[in-house]
Amino acid sequence: MTRIPFNIACQHWEVDKKPYVKASTMAAYALTVRKHLQPNFEYLDEITSQRVQELVDQSVGKGMSLSSVKGILVVLKMILRYSERQGWIAMVPLDIRFPQNLRKKNPPAALPIKEHKLIVDYLVSHPTNLNTGLLICLCCGLRIGEVCALKWGDVDLFNRVIHVKSTVYRIYHSDGRDRKTELVIGPPKTATSFRDVPITDSLYKIIKRNRRRNNSKCFLASGKTVPVDPQTFRNNYKKVSILLGLSYRKVHILRHTFATRCIEVDCDYKTLSSLLGHSNVSTTLNLYVHPDMERKKAIIEKMMKTL
Repeated sequence: MTRIPFNIACQHWEVDKKPYVKASTMAAYALTVRKHLQPNFEYLDEITSQRVQELVDQSVGKGMSLSSVKGILVVLKMILRYSERQGWIAMVPLDIRFPQNLRKKNPPAALPIKEHKLIVDYLVSHPTNLNTGLLICLCCGLRIGEVCALKWGDVDLFNRVIHVKSTVYRIYHSDGRDRKTELVIGPPKTATSFRDVPITDSLYKIIKRNRRRNNSKCFLASGKTVPVDPQTFRNNYKKVSILLGLSYRKVHILRHTFATRCIEVDCDYKTLSSLLGHSNVSTTLNLYVHPDMERKKAIIEKMMKTL
C-alpha cells in the first residue's frame, strides 16, 4: 500500500470538512494540525498508540492543560476516521492514558479591586480607540473578537446599548509550503452571543466623547474602516498591564473581572449568563463562579445567624 503523507491527508480532510464547519472552528482545527500534529507525524502509518502517547506526555510535560491536549486528540481522531473512510489506513485504535496526578488548572482570579480602579482610571484618562475597546471589555464583558468587530454603528448612544452582532478572528490557509492567515469578520461564537449589552452612565460619557471622532462605518477599536487585529488588541493590554504593574498579562482577565464583579454584587447567574453571551448558565458557573474563602465564610456565618 502506498504510504500517504500525513500533511496530504490533512489537506484533503480540511477540504472535506470545510463546508460543514464554522470558519472560526475550522481555523482552530487547522491551527491544531499545523502546530501540534504535523510536526510529529510524517506519514499516516506512523500514527500508533505509542506515538500518540508520546505526544500527549510531551504536551503535558510542557504545561499544556488537559482540555488542550484532549482537543488535539479530537482533531487527530477526526483525521484518522476520514482517512479510514478513504481506504488509506485501517482503523487505528488509540489507547491513551493521562497522568493521574494531572490537576486541573485553577481559573484565573479577577483583578483585585485596587488594580481594577487603577486600570479604569488609566483607560478613562487615555481614551485612545484601543483603550476604549479595553474599557468596554472591562465594563460590558465582551470577548476580544467581539470588541474588535464592534462598529460605531453597533453602539446605540440614544438607547445606551451595544449590539453584539459579529466577531473578528484569524483563519489559517495552506497553499503548498506557504502558510497564510486572513483576518475575518463572522458571526459571534454561539447563537446566544448575539446580544444587547447596556451602557452605564460613566461609560456612556467616554464613548460619546470618542464617537465624535468616528463615523458609523468605522470600527470602534481601530477608528478605521478595517478592524484591529485581535493580537494587536492583546498586545495593547499587555503594554498597559506592564505600565500599571497589574497582576495579569492576558486580556481575557478583563472579561473575567467583569463577571466576578457582577457576582460580588449578587447578580443572578441567568442575567450574567445573558450578559456574557453564554449558551447556558452552566458555562457561566464553570468558568466564572469561583467563590473565595472570604465569601464562603460570609455565607456560612449568614446561614448560622438564621438558626
